[in-house]
Amino acid sequence: MNVDVQSVDRELQKNPFDSFMDFHVRKADDESTILVFENKGTSWDNPNGTMYGGVLYSMSDSAMEAACAVCGKAVLTLDLSMNFLRPAFSNTTIRAEAKVIHNGHTTMVALCDFYDNKDRYLAHGKGTFFVTGSYHIREEGSLTSHE
Repeated sequence: MNVDVQSVDRELQKNPFDSFMDFHVRKADDESTILVFENKGTSWDNPNGTMYGGVLYSMSDSAMEAACAVCGKAVLTLDLSMNFLRPAFSNTTIRAEAKVIHNGHTTMVALCDFYDNKDRYLAHGKGTFFVTGSYHIREEGSLTSHE
């Protein structure tokens, strides 16, 4: 199912954390959902001068939940794991590419891969989600949750 990217982004922005982090949806379809994060300056750096892994962890959760929404399901996170492969640095664009690999009635499983603006592979995430209801597209194109 192809959905309007702007509708998915508007829905993502309703989450105060996603809005605060300024995560944005760039692609949303059956194949994958892509979120981007502009890591401007050093606000998210740890003492080592690299971006905190928690930013990628949170972005992974948001990207995989958005991928589940594109499949028409509202979910809660049951489990999420990350493999950090390369550090992310300030003043880069981080891209999270999420896809659903199991679209069940009660649970979903998704994968999320991270790249920087030089297409360096940064991290890999996997999440398991509990289905709480469905998402439907309204006529004006915004997503709504139904339990």
